[in-house]
Amino acid sequence: MQPVIYTVLKEYFTEIHAHPIKARIMSPVNKEEVFVFQTSLFYKNYNSSDPYEPSASFTSFATAERHLLQYLEEFQSALDMGGSIAKGSGI
Repeated sequence: MQPVIYTVLKEYFTEIHAHPIKARIMSPVNKEEVFVFQTSLFYKNYNSSDPYEPSASFTSFATAERHLLQYLEEFQSALDMGGSIAKGSGI
């Protein structure tokens, strides 16, 4: 399996319930029309033992950004409702 090299297009730094979170939108160097995002922390709903880890690719930067911001909003809502934090990507 060949390694994939990504270009980081935009980074976000935020804090949710005193937990610093780093997020980034990236694109593979050899596929400029594909966009993914990753976060330094994941969240677990109060009734789930597994963290919610986003794993989708998008065909436009705007769509990836919208989904990332939606994920961060869901992250805050999960913690507001008694969820917990899980280790995310090592970024």
